[in-house]
Amino acid sequence: MYIIEKIIRIFSKLKKRENNIIIPNEENEPELEDILTCKHTFLPVDSTGEVLACTKCGYLVTKDRLKINRDSV
Repeated sequence: MYIIEKIIRIFSKLKKRENNIIIPNEENEPELEDILTCKHTFLPVDSTGEVLACTKCGYLVTKDRLKINRDSV
């Protein structure tokens, strides 16, 4: 039973890692300017609440990254 529980936990961790968000790079410079000047208001995109999007510019961020940024300010 212990081995089955360990396998399930490892599988669920690997599944969560596959949901990475791609952040725009230098190719989308006009979008980056909007992201930098926007005063963000984030709302959840889906029912899990892990991915948040700005209501004004559409910038995507994970819940964990938002917490890290707020703690450092």
